[in-house]
Amino acid sequence: MSVANRIKTGMAEGSWIRRMFEEGNALKQKYGAANVFDLSLGNPVVEPPPEFNRELKRLAENPPPGIHRYMENAGYAETRTDVARHLTTETGLKFTGNDIVMTSGAAGALNVALKTVLNPQDEVIVLSPYFVEYLNYIDNHGGISKIVPTGKDFVPDINKIAATINNRTRAIIINSPNNPTGVVYTGEILHAMGE
Repeated sequence: MSVANRIKTGMAEGSWIRRMFEEGNALKQKYGAANVFDLSLGNPVVEPPPEFNRELKRLAENPPPGIHRYMENAGYAETRTDVARHLTTETGLKFTGNDIVMTSGAAGALNVALKTVLNPQDEVIVLSPYFVEYLNYIDNHGGISKIVPTGKDFVPDINKIAATINNRTRAIIINSPNNPTGVVYTGEILHAMGE
């Protein structure tokens, strides 16, 4: 079976993340896991708390009726309502369950958001350095990535961001703490980006 050229290119460009992960494993074997800080895939370095395992076991042994059925695409209504209640308490902004879409991780969330706002050839600003998969997420929905380099200490340069915005700009991906730099954007920077 033939694979589309766009997918072949994406596989070749995206595979370096997997190669970094494999190189990290090789270095751990060579130098010992305690001597290698492998940040390639962002895998958790701690195990889930015991309460998590107990709850999984409880659910497996006593499944509530309907647990194996399909749910709404946005997630279980009661879960979305609880998340909305928590966000309302945490932020002071009013959220309802209808404002929430449950996803399987940040990649799923970004794909849902980008699919929602992008028309073909719309642009998304990405601050460099960035997590390489962002470009794939944008491309998945017909968008165009506009890379804007950060300044000293990987802090976003508001003037460069402003100069990149045009009538086709639909989004900016703000990642704080940043992957891969670890930089946490200040409230001032976030406010300036919002403005």
